[in-house]
Amino acid sequence: MPPTILGKFLTSRPCPWLDAAVALAAALALGGPARAEFASFDCAKVELDAEKTVCKVDALGARDVKMAALYQVLQGAPSAWSGMAYREFRDAQRDLQATWTAKTRDACGADVSCLEQAYDRRIEELSSTIGKSLGLTYGRMCDAP
Repeated sequence: MPPTILGKFLTSRPCPWLDAAVALAAALALGGPARAEFASFDCAKVELDAEKTVCKVDALGARDVKMAALYQVLQGAPSAWSGMAYREFRDAQRDLQATWTAKTRDACGADVSCLEQAYDRRIEELSSTIGKSLGLTYGRMCDAP
């Protein structure tokens, strides 16, 4: 979905981030497995062993796409933690993602099992953060009649 359509969808709904999370989950579930050629990065330009492996293994490509989608949801979500400004939250998530990429994913090299576990853990972390952030931020508004 292009950002302009997503932006209109999110701003026109009474519970925008919860709706977006549900829509994302439905798209991932109903869209079938993503193929590696749809990784979140350009497979034609990869140099690292981990990236090459993600591009070669369909299951890893699917995990990469799912992880990237969850990360993008977090980049647009406001912080639910008291005192943390939106920019601070977004920057903290960006730093966590960069650290995960460099120290976890890339450290796996071409080891498929290591990459599967790394992606599964990161997807769980992002999903948990989305649940906490969006649930706390919009929970009260979503419960209102």
